[in-house]
Amino acid sequence: MSRKQFQAILQRYLQRTCTPEEARMIEQWYDGLPEKEKLSLCEEDYQVMEERLWHKISQANSTSKPTLKLSQTPYAWIALAAALLLPILVFTFWQPATALEIVRNDGHDTVRIDLPDGSIIQLLQGGSLSYAADFSQRKVSLEGSAIFDITSDPLRPFRVLHGKMTTQVLGTQFLIQDTNNEQSEVIVYSGKVHVTQTCQDFSLAQRLFAKSRVNELTLTSNHRAVFNKRRETLQATIVEKPKPLLLDTALLAQVRFQAIDLPKLANKLSRIYELDIRVTPTHHSTTFTGDLDNLTLFEQLDLICAVTATRYVIQDRQISIL
Repeated sequence: MSRKQFQAILQRYLQRTCTPEEARMIEQWYDGLPEKEKLSLCEEDYQVMEERLWHKISQANSTSKPTLKLSQTPYAWIALAAALLLPILVFTFWQPATALEIVRNDGHDTVRIDLPDGSIIQLLQGGSLSYAADFSQRKVSLEGSAIFDITSDPLRPFRVLHGKMTTQVLGTQFLIQDTNNEQSEVIVYSGKVHVTQTCQDFSLAQRLFAKSRVNELTLTSNHRAVFNKRRETLQATIVEKPKPLLLDTALLAQVRFQAIDLPKLANKLSRIYELDIRVTPTHHSTTFTGDLDNLTLFEQLDLICAVTATRYVIQDRQISIL
């Protein structure tokens, strides 16, 4: 069997167009794998893993050189599945074990973790963090909640595996938290992060030869990604308490307004919080007079809408004054 035939069978299996015999072969192949092989594979690992798998399979094929046609007997499919499975199992168990560093926070105080690359993680109560002791890859696994302050390294992105989400950054500050049994969140304080929903429940064959990322978001400051565990949906929105990000003291000092047009005021707030705040055309001539000092963004919006007889809505990452 050639590599092209090998991939074609798997593709037909994923598309549900394969024959019953082909389906049984694929299912016996990945069902026989140990549980530790049934992990979520990131897109970056796909090419390497596919190359290694095919290399092992092709070695087995060149050694055994089977001549029996698959259509002659149903047991031939089992034999072929075993031929595929054996080199993969050998590859799996012959890999040298990688020592893991595991940190758990069973107390009430935050636990600080200093990583070899200079990144700092504040592990919150009840959380658990694990990573390879040699830290050859900037990758950690998180259960629970933690605050991350990641050292910038453009050539080596930092990845956090957290349930069915993968968060990838170059250098930034963000929080990952389990708010309850219903959802998890990634909150960005500064910089930019990529959040990916992964498919851990897919079979190994499906994750190797199908697109494993079903949803991906890019977040910037004052944004968050919310993953609904029950519905398995990933959505971007605005944090509950946006913080001023613009360090322009002159602009920040402008908190008292006299008959300012709403579009102009919305533009000022957008620059301060680095958010998309818009005003519908019907209120382009509406003006606001008032004092926004010592108020959070949403308190400011509440006051603006109360004075101007308008309202605001949040749709994904955009705030609209209607």
